Amino acid sequence: MSVFYRIITNRVLKNLFEIELSSLERTVAENSVKKKYASGLKKTIWYALLAILPILFLDTTIIVSVLIPITMVAGTAWFAISLANMKQKFEAFGLELTSNLFEAFAISLGLLFTLSVFSLGAPFWQPLVADIHKARIWWKLISFFFGAVIIGNIVYKIFIGSIKYDINDAMLTGQNEVAEKFYRRALSVLHALSESLHSGKSLEVANYYIGVAFFEIFSYMENIEVVKEALPRLMDKANKLVKNPSMKKKDADTIAIELIKVFRSYCVNPHGHESNKSLKAIADELWCLHNNTDENQEMTDTRFAIVFQEIANLLEGQGETLFFVKKGE
Repeated sequence: MSVFYRIITNRVLKNLFEIELSSLERTVAENSVKKKYASGLKKTIWYALLAILPILFLDTTIIVSVLIPITMVAGTAWFAISLANMKQKFEAFGLELTSNLFEAFAISLGLLFTLSVFSLGAPFWQPLVADIHKARIWWKLISFFFGAVIIGNIVYKIFIGSIKYDINDAMLTGQNEVAEKFYRRALSVLHALSESLHSGKSLEVANYYIGVAFFEIFSYMENIEVVKEALPRLMDKANKLVKNPSMKKKDADTIAIELIKVFRSYCVNPHGHESNKSLKAIADELWCLHNNTDENQEMTDTRFAIVFQEIANLLEGQGETLFFVKKGE
């Protein structure tokens, strides 16, 4: 690992990495340090060194007048940006655009720091470059070139970062509300189903609720694009319970158990004690449903009630992160 990576992880974010992070959280943190912060710090130092010549040989008041508004714009954009609602498949794109804005802000801040240091030390270095100021015009030309490259790079990063953020925002138009609607509906049906099964409703009512619950769950998963091609078939299977709730108990249980197993297979990214506990409970109840075929309807319904309550707990606890593994894990 680079020295910049070690500085950030061992100094700046030391307390964060001492916390017991899940594999998902640790991957997010490490990727951000590696691809964003360490890279940004390295570029900041590099551009700060390039800025020495412009500071020495150009009018610093002009440099300050240009840098301050750029730093304000970059800083405002950086602190205001939020990717909390970004779709999972755009994760790499999100890291890229936040890196652009972070680098613009960090470089601007680094240049202001360098400028401040040299301004404070002006009485010491100005006599040393006085002769060059008078006799070497090409020093000023080189300084101008370096300054233009630095400022141009900062403005470019702000510009492309703004475009990337805007296109992501456009792609999310209306989708957060749709996803939230499916999510809330799925949870509502799951809780209602669990209560219904606990209260000992008839077989037909139980089958109907199970079908509706799975239809809502898979609709939510389809909306957030979890293995999208397989979900319509699963939704059709759930609809069989809705359309024909009076089917035989054995047939209904077979469909329900299959749908539960499929849902569980999609839960590839549980993190935290509660999520793993819920998945373990679902696995245990599935084993009992599959093997204890002589149990009465009341006991079967109770097991299904536990399963659906645990599914609701999983969705409430993790949401869509339950179904995705971030790159690098």
